[in-house]
Amino acid sequence: MVSCNNSQTSAKANNTVSAAANFQKGITSKGNKADDKIAAANKAGKVVFLVAFDQTGKDKDKAMAVAKKASAKKSKTTEVIELNTVDASNRSLVSKYRLAGAPMPLILVIDKNGIACGGLELKDATPNALLKIIPSPKYTEIMKALNERKAVFVVAYKEKMIDKAKAIVNCNEAAKAMNNGAVVVQINVESKEETTLFDDLKINTMSKEPLIYVINKAGQVTQTFDIKATKTQLTAAAKKVVSSCCGSGSGCGSSCGSKK
Repeated sequence: MVSCNNSQTSAKANNTVSAAANFQKGITSKGNKADDKIAAANKAGKVVFLVAFDQTGKDKDKAMAVAKKASAKKSKTTEVIELNTVDASNRSLVSKYRLAGAPMPLILVIDKNGIACGGLELKDATPNALLKIIPSPKYTEIMKALNERKAVFVVAYKEKMIDKAKAIVNCNEAAKAMNNGAVVVQINVESKEETTLFDDLKINTMSKEPLIYVINKAGQVTQTFDIKATKTQLTAAAKKVVSSCCGSGSGCGSSCGSKK
């Protein structure tokens, strides 16, 4: 009888342990979804190289190798994550990053705000090409605002410019007038890490006074002002829509958005 009772007790204990293990396994599985991994990486301030692949998995390993080489060059600020586009648990990410029908494998660069700032097919992907897609700090600020459907007032200045404060005040007043439908981003034109942004927005780094570049919600640079710009002028420029097609080859605004 004693032996039988011990056997039953042992079986119950084993069942309890097994149930607990299965429960824990379920929790772990749910916590390992690609979107959870991306969120964790972003929370840690990291950019993600997201390797998306389909059910065939063709060339996935090659894409992973390129992404890992890129990440190794900035190991403290980047992370590589896989995305199986046919896994039902990843459906929301496939929709969010518009991956349905995209050529696979594809390497997306996800900014630390969770925004896809660009991507490359395997045939075009190199470690350096992926690293070049990573946005600068100010580019990140602008992309975040545009992703939230807000206009942007970019104040370009040099530290020695005494009128910088006036330009910022004017832009803040315009943003307030738009019910916070716009944000103000300050950029020091002497910053070496923002050179790509200077080129994309065609910022005049040689100006002797602060300049204000207005970007509408569509990511188009609609107008440039000096510090004399009024609240009315700034808000009008922020709401202005620039044609994306210029038949004459002139008059198009620059754009600031994701790159693919």
